[in-house]
Amino acid sequence: MGYALFTARKLSLTARVNSLNAQLMQIQNQKTQLTNRIANEQNMYNLQAASAQQQAASIFSSNVQGGMDYSQAMVQYQNSLAQSTMSSTQSNMQIAQLQSQDNMLDTQIGQLQTQLNASSQELESVKKAEESAIKNSTVKYVG
Repeated sequence: MGYALFTARKLSLTARVNSLNAQLMQIQNQKTQLTNRIANEQNMYNLQAASAQQQAASIFSSNVQGGMDYSQAMVQYQNSLAQSTMSSTQSNMQIAQLQSQDNMLDTQIGQLQTQLNASSQELESVKKAEESAIKNSTVKYVG
């Protein structure tokens, strides 16, 4: 194989490796942003759930101390907890959707890493083949 072919193949593989690295970096940046969104959503959910539970307990306590029948106060308390549970279910669905996107990005990262490894290995083998061809074509003087 001529040296020009080795050089052309090395340039092609180097461009492919660089392109795959750029794609990999872009997807990893997207994954980082998505992970931050998931963490923010979970923090907001936790804060809202704690606040709703505290508010429900406070209202229950106020109703009982205010003279409301205990069973009526308990029904109100359970209703407010049920509303909190519904909103937490919606939040959990949003978080699950974001986690699904995160899993898709993980799959894409895995595919790109596989392609990158294959291209890198091929580049190394082309470099070795070029070195071997250079050594074999070098004139040897016997003296």
